[in-house]
Amino acid sequence: MLPAEQNPYRTALTASLRPRLSESVDLIHARFMRLGQRAVLVGPHGSGKTTLLEALAPLLGEVTWLRLRADRAENRAALQALPQRIAGVLVLDGLEQLSPWAWWRIARRAPHILATSHHAHRLPVLRYHTTDANLLANVIRDLGQEPPNDVDELFHRHHCNIRDCLRELYDRVACSLPPTQQITDTR
Repeated sequence: MLPAEQNPYRTALTASLRPRLSESVDLIHARFMRLGQRAVLVGPHGSGKTTLLEALAPLLGEVTWLRLRADRAENRAALQALPQRIAGVLVLDGLEQLSPWAWWRIARRAPHILATSHHAHRLPVLRYHTTDANLLANVIRDLGQEPPNDVDELFHRHHCNIRDCLRELYDRVACSLPPTQQITDTR
């Protein structure tokens, strides 16, 4: 069994990946500015929305982060911790987690918002994210690894979610599982 700090798919490495884009981050930032600094990155789970959000944040000047997940109690606490008036840009990861009422309250407090969502709603779309098995293979190469022979099957088994594919690869390396053994997706 390989120690976690030596696993080529460990979070410390995958979190440092730069977004793989057909256009530059600067060009996407310029489009965000043209949209009046209110826009959303749209795509399925594991498609790179948060990775791009993190790459754009340094270009936005003053930012306030709000990361929302499925845990309603945590989201409530995060929303309550927001300042009454948000200066700069609110960087909101998980727009779809907000109820219409919570969205209305935030939209009034933050004149500038860059968000991620699984659906196009509430804000103009800055960019649609898609994934394919070729992108997964390139991400694996970015980590200094050779894509496994079953990269297409891996990609489809995880419903096009690159993040979940990398988690399975982490487990394969950690447990030294041959590619033919499957890690079951429990979602």
